[in-house]
Amino acid sequence: MRVVHLRLVNFRSYCDTTVEFGPGTTVVVGANATGKTNLLEGAFFGLRGSSPRTRSDDKLITWGEPFARVAVTLDDDHGERHLCEVAYAPRQGRRMRYDGVEVAGLEELRRRSTVFIFVPESLLLVKGSPARRRAHLDAFAAAIDPAYAAALAHLTQAVRQRNAQLVAVREGADPGALAPWDAQFAAAAAALDRRRRRVVARLAECFAAAAAALAPGGGRYTLELVAQTDAVLGADGTADEGALLEELRRRRAGEIQRGLSLFGPQRDDLRFLELPGEEGGGGEGSVLVAPGCGPGAPVPRGGRDLRLFGSQGEQRAAVLALLLAEREVAAESGAGLGTLFLDDVMSELDDARRRRLVALLERDGQAILTTTNRHYFTADELGRARVIELPLAGERFGPPPTAVGEDDGPPPAGAGGGEERGAVGAGPGRESPAEAS
Repeated sequence: MRVVHLRLVNFRSYCDTTVEFGPGTTVVVGANATGKTNLLEGAFFGLRGSSPRTRSDDKLITWGEPFARVAVTLDDDHGERHLCEVAYAPRQGRRMRYDGVEVAGLEELRRRSTVFIFVPESLLLVKGSPARRRAHLDAFAAAIDPAYAAALAHLTQAVRQRNAQLVAVREGADPGALAPWDAQFAAAAAALDRRRRRVVARLAECFAAAAAALAPGGGRYTLELVAQTDAVLGADGTADEGALLEELRRRRAGEIQRGLSLFGPQRDDLRFLELPGEEGGGGEGSVLVAPGCGPGAPVPRGGRDLRLFGSQGEQRAAVLALLLAEREVAAESGAGLGTLFLDDVMSELDDARRRRLVALLERDGQAILTTTNRHYFTADELGRARVIELPLAGERFGPPPTAVGEDDGPPPAGAGGGEERGAVGAGPGRESPAEAS
C-alpha cells in the first residue's frame, strides 16, 4: 500500500486541505508551527483510527469546529485504489469506513493497511516505560497476526479474572479457588510467550541490520526481550506451562497480598542494546570489559543499554531502526511494505546518519518526511523526491486546541484509544463528518 492523496477537514490546524504524495520519498518542508506534524498525524489517524500523540480525540478537532474528518486514498500492490475514511465528533464517537463500507473496529481497520510513524513522542519507545514498549510491540504483532491478537486477548482476560480472584482471596475467600484461574492464566501466558518470542526474534534480526546500516562507525546492535518467563523455559525455548504453574504457586502469598498477578508476559519489556564487537576485531566495540557506558565510550561486555546511556541521536536512530525492522517483518507476513511517516527525524542526526537513512528509505517503499531545513538533504536527494512546501491552502492559524500532553500525555505507542463509535450526524446547515468529501 502507498498513500496517494490525503484530505484533512477540521483536523488540528487544517480547515479543509488536500495534498498528494509521491510513490517513493516525499519531503515536506516548513517552518515551525506550519502544520508538519499535524499533517503526518492526520494521515496516521485516517489509516489507524487513533493519534500517536494524544489519548483525547477531542484535541484533534480544529478550534471551534464540531467534528474532524480524514480521508486517505491508497494504491495497493495490485494497482487498485482504495479510500479509507475516519471521522470523529465529541459525544458521538468515531466512525470508520473503507471503500464506503462501515468498519466494525480498530483491529479490522488496521489490518487493511500497514503504516509506521515517528513523531517526537516516539523517543519514549526507548526512554519511556516498559508498558509503552510492550503496548507498541503488541499493537504491531496483533495487526499482522490474528493469532497473536487472539493470544493477547486471552491473556488480558485471564489476568483480569485472576486479579479479581486474588483480591477475593485477600478479603477472605478460599485460596483453593485460585487453582482454575492459575491454570487458565498459565495456558494463556504460555501461548502468548511463544508468539511474542518468535516476533521479537525476527524483529531483532532486522533491527540489527537496520541499526548497523544507520551507524556511521559500524557497530553491532540488538533488540532483546526481557521476560520473567526466562526462569520457566521449556526445551523449546518458550515458557513451560507446568513450570509456570509451579512458579505461580510459589509466588501466591505475595500476589494475594498485592491483589495482582506479578509474574508473566504482562510484565515483559524490550531493551535496545549496542553490543561489544567481535573479540580481537579492534575498534571501540571490541572492548569486552566495562570501563564506562557513556556515548562514544567502549562498549561493556553485556552491551550498552541505549535507554540509559544512549545519546539523543542514538536513541532516535534506534527507534528508526525498529520501524524499519517492523516494516520488513510486516512485508514478510504478507501485510505489504507499509508507508513510513517520519516527523523531523533529521534534526538530531549527524550528517553521516542522514545520508545513510535517506539511502535506506530510497531502496523500496514509500516514506514521507518532514523537516524545517531542506539543507538536511542533498540536492540530488531532493531531486529524486517529491517536495511539498508548507503552509498549504486550507490551513488555519488561530487559537490552538489544548496542547498535547497538557493533561493526558501521549498514548502508549501503538495504543488505539477507545472503541467508541456512533452515528456522527450533522447539525442544521453543517456538513456531517461522514459526508465531507
